[in-house]
Amino acid sequence: MAFIICDDLYATGIESIDEQHKHLISLLNRMFEALFQKKGKDKLAYVIDEMKKYAVYHFSTEESLMEKAGFTGLTDHCAFHELFTSKVNDFSEKFDLQDEALTAEVTIFLTNWINEHLSMVDQQYVPALKNAGIT
Repeated sequence: MAFIICDDLYATGIESIDEQHKHLISLLNRMFEALFQKKGKDKLAYVIDEMKKYAVYHFSTEESLMEKAGFTGLTDHCAFHELFTSKVNDFSEKFDLQDEALTAEVTIFLTNWINEHLSMVDQQYVPALKNAGIT
């Protein structure tokens, strides 16, 4: 059962970015399902690892496209990406220390990131990319 559905709220209209956003949403849904089944800890290592990979490939994709389009908010946007990466590294350290509250913390973080970053912050660069012919 999906807890967050990929819909127009999260869509940018940029195919490569939207596909990558779907992967992040699937990670959150995986965490919700694991929590619901009381197996959150079992899925946590996988989700944290995938979040690390996501930070590398997705942020490089977005930043490259924003630079190509001449998006003036690139520096500010990159700061959000740095915060995400820092938070994921923090999660990884806490996982190694076997922090009991980490499953809920990761789930809350992903929920907030998706609801705020994907639906609002990412929408700011969409006009620049579309004006540059990037779809």
